[in-house]
Amino acid sequence: MKVWYKLVVLVIIALSGNLSAQEKWTLRDCIEYARQENIQVKKSRITTASSDVDLNQAKAELFPSLSGSVSQSYSHAKDAANDYKYKGLFNGQYGINASWTVFNGNKNRNNIKQAALQKESDALTSEQQQNDIEISITQTYLQLLYARESIKNNENIVASSEAQLKQTKDFLDAGSITRAEYAQVESQYSSDKYNLVLAQNSYDSYFLQLKQLLEFGINEELALDFPEVNDSEIEALIPSKYEVYQTALQIMPEIKNNKLGIDIAEVSKSSAKAGYIPTISLNGSIGTSNIWNSGYPAFTTQINRGFNQYIGLSVSVPIFDNRTNKSNVERANLQIQTAELNYTQAQKDLLSTVESLYLDAVSGQSKYSAAKDKLTSSELSYTLVKEQYALGMRNTVELTTEQNNYANALQELLQAKYSALLSLKLLNFYQGKEITM
Repeated sequence: MKVWYKLVVLVIIALSGNLSAQEKWTLRDCIEYARQENIQVKKSRITTASSDVDLNQAKAELFPSLSGSVSQSYSHAKDAANDYKYKGLFNGQYGINASWTVFNGNKNRNNIKQAALQKESDALTSEQQQNDIEISITQTYLQLLYARESIKNNENIVASSEAQLKQTKDFLDAGSITRAEYAQVESQYSSDKYNLVLAQNSYDSYFLQLKQLLEFGINEELALDFPEVNDSEIEALIPSKYEVYQTALQIMPEIKNNKLGIDIAEVSKSSAKAGYIPTISLNGSIGTSNIWNSGYPAFTTQINRGFNQYIGLSVSVPIFDNRTNKSNVERANLQIQTAELNYTQAQKDLLSTVESLYLDAVSGQSKYSAAKDKLTSSELSYTLVKEQYALGMRNTVELTTEQNNYANALQELLQAKYSALLSLKLLNFYQGKEITM
């Protein structure tokens, strides 16, 4: 089902030619598109393809090499057989050379193993890059949802402030309040409008970030499908951090990749040790030559007479190499230690991430529950103060204070809501589950 869904999304994108606003994009649509089209992801795929070339090259090193050569030359020198008069000669050389490393301490086979492991490592790096972009898309998308709700809240507050300002103006005209009191309500109205502008700017900034993550052009439009987030999603059961961590250790590409790093370092050590072992090579060649000049036999005769063959076996035994091989082995041992530390560090980083997400989810749910209660009481208090203000029973200071308390309660609720939601989504992601809304 997952593969089918991805294919459908990509086919729709390919047929559309450009990304218009006619179709609304869900969070999953954005993720699937970015996992294919993001530039960093594409570059990681190129690296994987390059490692495949390296693997083929390493395999080819097992076979003999063959080369042909043709050379033509002209010489002009004094000839003793011709009373030391200058004589020009055209000379031709033709040959085929072959060489084959029969044995070099399994260095070639180790190169194949290392290239294969590196190819697997690059593929895991590509997968990790896709995971990173999925997390970035999710974070930005939820920030957009947060900013969108923040705009709605601020619009309601501005509308309420505007109504209060008109009411306060009537009080001022009637002489029931001072000019200073009116100015205080007017200042609150300006502050609320400013907060609305900030919320709109925040939304525009996150929207631009999302377009950039999707690699959209300046003229390409994006219409998003914003789902309604209900309490059941925020208050969902939080998975055990131990289970999340154990699952993540098995499936996360960064863990697999660092573990592969140890294997690559071990193979490098085997290659370094091969430097102590003699190398056996087989060489051979065939060739002939001719001279283009008068007085010499015909071309075919010269080719036949000059035809030669050679075959030889060479053995190179390392005796004293200025400590090169020993240094290579020592470096390989250090690389193994570094790879092991990188693997341990990757596990610790993953554990830190899972524990942080778990704490954020628990904290977010607790804050959300408390923020709902606080909002209920703040809204009630603000409503009562507004009614009492309209009756002249409260002053402007009390009104603006209650309004600010209400606005802060709204923001705290939103922050707790989306903090918990993001943590829950990412905890599921580290369990191998798709991020959806």
